[in-house]
Amino acid sequence: MNRDIGDILRSWEYNPNIINVRKIIGDDGREKIQIRVALGILQMEVDGRPDGKTPYNEESLLDYYRSLLKKTDQLDGTDEFVFTDQDMKDMEAEIMQYYHRRMCFFILKDYVHAKRDAEHNLQLMDLIKKYCRDEEYVRSYERYRPFVIMEMTRAASLECLSQGDYAGAMKYISDAINAIESFYRENGIDEGDIRKSPELILLRRWRAKIHQDWEGGISEIDEDDTDISEED
Repeated sequence: MNRDIGDILRSWEYNPNIINVRKIIGDDGREKIQIRVALGILQMEVDGRPDGKTPYNEESLLDYYRSLLKKTDQLDGTDEFVFTDQDMKDMEAEIMQYYHRRMCFFILKDYVHAKRDAEHNLQLMDLIKKYCRDEEYVRSYERYRPFVIMEMTRAASLECLSQGDYAGAMKYISDAINAIESFYRENGIDEGDIRKSPELILLRRWRAKIHQDWEGGISEIDEDDTDISEED
């Protein structure tokens, strides 16, 4: 077996001015995502965990923990199940994998899969909120919830717009605005600070633009209007 990937690297030059992402079909017949970096290529699975692993014979850690909690009747968070430090480290790694793949899906304009990966991370964050007893650790994730909600909405809305569904896109955005406002109020954030939320500012601005384009009969998708600074 030839393990030298020199020919592949030479056929796909690294460009430092763009994010180099593409989809390929692997030797197993499954779609893969490849990212060209300065010193080589990173490869992720399109479905399942990006690294292709099946923890505890489940598709992902999210699936494993949900199955475990369901079997022990603790999915409602009322009993004494608690994540260990190792559990948290493992979930943190999975969250980052799905985050990086989500960014690739946006570049590839694959909004269906981008939405799926954002939902995955929101569900992991829900489990962390219920079953992690380290409040500071929970807050460290919860602070990103508005951003991930916005990213999920961005994907869903762009998919709607690609099909000319202005009403569907606006509904997704309105629901996200309500969800983010509720999150801030539940966490005691002042109304003045809520109005300054970059996620809410962007979503309201984008909703207004979609409404304007809808009335004007414009169907062009401008993804740049939905882009703000990424997660830390």
